Amino acid sequence: MFSLLFTPLRKGLKAANQFYIFFKVIGKLFDDCKEYLFRVRDESMIISANELMLNEHGKDRGMPRLKGEDIETYRTRLSMKAIIAEKAGTKEGVLLAVKALGYEKSYIEPMYLSDPSRWAEFIVFLQSKTPSTINDLYVIDAEVMKVKEASAKPNYGLSTEGSISLSCRFDFFLYEFPICNVLICGGDY
Repeated sequence: MFSLLFTPLRKGLKAANQFYIFFKVIGKLFDDCKEYLFRVRDESMIISANELMLNEHGKDRGMPRLKGEDIETYRTRLSMKAIIAEKAGTKEGVLLAVKALGYEKSYIEPMYLSDPSRWAEFIVFLQSKTPSTINDLYVIDAEVMKVKEASAKPNYGLSTEGSISLSCRFDFFLYEFPICNVLICGGDY
């Protein structure tokens, strides 16, 4: 900071110059304050916040960390909160919600195509490039129920391209098996 002064104020011996002495003391405090301000800035943004601050961001948004959710999936879900809320009640909103849970290749099909009497139901086919850490179907269903259209009823399935690992809160074991064209109706548990 002393070097930023104009020349007449920098003249003389540094040991006797009051500006030099002042800036030598204040400079360290200024550097520490600057470091704290940068840390506060980083912690205030979801993209750069540490794990403890992400939990605080989640409390602010009413989005606690889900069972089995890793830190990066949680960061993504928190970042997508506004976009998902904006598109709530639409097919795109449901797809964004499951994408935020780690199922980025999911798609939706209406049930009336196969059974006209099930006009208010749809199937969410869960798919992802890599296995998602959120494998509890009840957790997935709870997130979909928050953003689906009010009159619609979700069902879940997996296309024939792969397998999925799901857990159930009533079972004591984690099952891993392929689900080919098998549907589980949500909301009735």
